Amino acid sequence: MSISHLHLQYDRLARHHASALQTKDPISFLDLSHALRVWVDMKTSVTDMARERSLQLDLVHFSPPKSVKKSLKGAVHTYLPLAGGVDSPDVQVTGIRITNRALTPDEIKARAAMGPPVPSSTKMTFTEWLAASVLEVPSGNPAHPHLTLSREIIIKRVANVLGASHPAGMEDSDPQENKYDPYILDLHGIVVADGYPATYYQLLEIAGGILASTKCLRDSRA
Repeated sequence: MSISHLHLQYDRLARHHASALQTKDPISFLDLSHALRVWVDMKTSVTDMARERSLQLDLVHFSPPKSVKKSLKGAVHTYLPLAGGVDSPDVQVTGIRITNRALTPDEIKARAAMGPPVPSSTKMTFTEWLAASVLEVPSGNPAHPHLTLSREIIIKRVANVLGASHPAGMEDSDPQENKYDPYILDLHGIVVADGYPATYYQLLEIAGGILASTKCLRDSRA
């Protein structure tokens, strides 16, 4: 892949990201999802281009601290940090945590004291960053009550199961990835600010992270 094609895909993602932030409608989010799906396909090329140019992409990631893990212990939960934050008109979304049990007053106080999740810079490659987990969900398996989904899986399954890259109901059949579809649909059923599904806010955060971290490649001319 040429650097000029990366420039094109960067500008395409930037346009769809801006449109989704502004309009927040299902069409703009499907288009954003499809643009992100292309970046998953480009991951090796992006990683190689950064290495060849000796560029360290400023990729940020959030790993829950021990205090958060301790607060979630023993509870079936859904945790979507959205640590990069999503700015949109009149609202900023910085994290979603659903715990399927009543919290004690001390637990509520402790969680409030933690504040919103804050990401930190990493030395991950672009490929590693896409493979890093950003969503923890109940698995339905008592032996392993939770599983995690990566940025890449979320992008691919949203693009497939919700109709961004294939008509809904006619998506690719891949047993290794289709097993995540129920969790994507559950996440899609969680309504966040402005009445839009949590899946959309996760896509906005990922897109914002890609645009910020790969701007150095967009500025590269050779």
